[in-house]
Amino acid sequence: MDSLKFFDTVSWIFYLSCNALAIFMIWISRTRPPLARMILLLLFLFAAGFNAYTALNAPWNYQDFADSATPFYKRFILGAFIPIITPMVLTIAVCQLLIALAMTTRGQLFQVGCWAGIIFLIAIAPLGLYAAFPMPLLLAWAMLRLLRTDSGQAILFEDPKSVKLKNKHHARHIPN
Repeated sequence: MDSLKFFDTVSWIFYLSCNALAIFMIWISRTRPPLARMILLLLFLFAAGFNAYTALNAPWNYQDFADSATPFYKRFILGAFIPIITPMVLTIAVCQLLIALAMTTRGQLFQVGCWAGIIFLIAIAPLGLYAAFPMPLLLAWAMLRLLRTDSGQAILFEDPKSVKLKNKHHARHIPN
């Protein structure tokens, strides 16, 4: 795909919408954790399905990502990645599916899913415009914030009752 064709009107709308959603996710990851989880579930589920379908039916499309990638990623995409596109992308799709499923859990499994999502999002950021940069970094930030809510990391590091009180009454909890 030619870089100029990528940024037609529809692509710009998609690009801006993705980044607007990521900014929205930063806000709701703290204020509405269940909604943030649902959106992340749907995003990673869609990504898993899309990547699996594309890897099986049109794996050569992933070579286009080199157009906007950093030099290191570009060399990898146009070199070592070519002979392993399908198995590599299918592995990524399985991991995306597991991240999506982790959004439905609590405790350590949820935390592992969030950290996997954060690592994945940071790893795709160097793809540049094909990853709707800076959207991956904004979503990683949202996932990190989600870890610190009553449905995530706070369960292990704070008294769950105090977290619920803090979120419900907007009171600040000061540990003893």
